[in-house]
Amino acid sequence: MEDLPELRTDRLLLRPFRSGDVDDVFAYAQNPEWNRYLGLPEPYTRRMAEEFVARAILADPETNPIWAIVHDGRVSGGIDFRVRRPGLAEMGYSIAQPLWGRGLMTEAARAVIEHAFEACGIVRIQAYASSRNKGSWRVMEKVGMTREGLLHSNGAIRGESIDDVLYAIVRGDWPSPQPTPEQEADSEGPPELRTDRLLLRPYRMADVDAVFEYGKDPEWGRYLDVPQPYTRRSAEADVARAVLADPETAPIWAIVHDRQVSGGISLAVYGPGSAEMGYSLTRPLWGQGLMTEAAIAVMAYGFEKLDLARIQASTDVRNEASWRVMEKVGMQRTGVARSNRLHRDIRVNDVFYEALREEWSPPA
Repeated sequence: MEDLPELRTDRLLLRPFRSGDVDDVFAYAQNPEWNRYLGLPEPYTRRMAEEFVARAILADPETNPIWAIVHDGRVSGGIDFRVRRPGLAEMGYSIAQPLWGRGLMTEAARAVIEHAFEACGIVRIQAYASSRNKGSWRVMEKVGMTREGLLHSNGAIRGESIDDVLYAIVRGDWPSPQPTPEQEADSEGPPELRTDRLLLRPYRMADVDAVFEYGKDPEWGRYLDVPQPYTRRSAEADVARAVLADPETAPIWAIVHDRQVSGGISLAVYGPGSAEMGYSLTRPLWGQGLMTEAAIAVMAYGFEKLDLARIQASTDVRNEASWRVMEKVGMQRTGVARSNRLHRDIRVNDVFYEALREEWSPPA
């Protein structure tokens, strides 16, 4: 039996699993989001990680090759294919949640597909994913696979029946065109937006430390509906929600200033052509016009790319700095809703602003 070959990409090493990989597998597999569509028992125990690595080591490299995905020196996922019959293989994969949205799973899948077609005599590779697992089937599309069907009630996860999508690629269609940076951005989160002083980009799980650093300032959260005190767990939850937000209906950007995540800004589509903008910025950067700069970029994106007709925003009427931003970006005040919501056991008045596409132009 031949050894499983190592495969290399620009950022990854794909190699056989080793006995020393148990700690890395256990570390990433404990994350419930990683396991959301895999249907493995929860909690994921160290014994389960040991058994997974053992099975990977014993797997036949000719009929069921399984590679460890190594990124920055750590095992961060796995990818394999099972030969169902001569010429036909089925691919499966997973990667640690902090690495989602960076094109790494696509990179690994392309390497395995190329190896299967060129060195293993495979003529067709197929893959399945839950119809709700958009991240997974986006990978299939980016490597050139074609959706062949929807399989109703094809499986079950924790007792719930699920539909699967089926994708496949045949050797005659390989190699597929590499996705452009624009296509990568569209499928993995909201596109990057740049201003004179800022980069607005999708959130990454690695941003938790930066969010916690500015979020623990009570003054930053004074008018925001965030927990007080703001803990590291609070930051993890906020970043996780941002990573998982739908880039088409609820894009959320991290605001990066001087290479540091310093705030966030979002658009939540709540009706045909209408969205609500929300934002926050670390307190040391208040009063420098940076929030206005970010909001103008997001409004331009909303009107020009999302074809919105109306963007609104609201804040506690006492938060003058926030509604001054709304005025500076060209929004019009539409009114005050008295006792609109409960904020830390106090009924507060909210002030509302809006901008219409036919009336709005970016302020000079």
